[in-house]
Amino acid sequence: MSENDREKSVAKFSGSVPAVINLGPSTSIDLSWLPENERKALLLDYTKGMIDISKRAQELHVDALVLKKTLDDLADTTIQVSESGNAVTITHTQTTKVGRTEVMMGNTEQAQSGKLSKSQTGEKNWTPYYIFAGILALIIIAALMGR
Repeated sequence: MSENDREKSVAKFSGSVPAVINLGPSTSIDLSWLPENERKALLLDYTKGMIDISKRAQELHVDALVLKKTLDDLADTTIQVSESGNAVTITHTQTTKVGRTEVMMGNTEQAQSGKLSKSQTGEKNWTPYYIFAGILALIIIAALMGR
């Protein structure tokens, strides 16, 4: 909605509750059949919803910008190290509101395979727990057989 349209809209409805909600450029809802207090409540809910959507969009935009900056920095570092003749593998995982991003870049075989380790992908290593449970089970069995 342009500034001119907003001014017309405000002037048109100053002092009263609008009878129409513009949902977009070509969509609107006629509320003229509702009592004024119900129109106020609907407009309040609609405004709160629009604020929430705007806030969420801004948060996602910030997350996307941070991810872009991080990826740019990682790529620049990878290029610098690689150009100096050194082997480099850089991995980065990040979970944001946008989603999970897993990145591996570099000039090594590991980087070219594109396979992240289990810890890099966020998988938990259960092996120590299994070993501890096995030792605990052996102790309990030995204690029961010693009776």
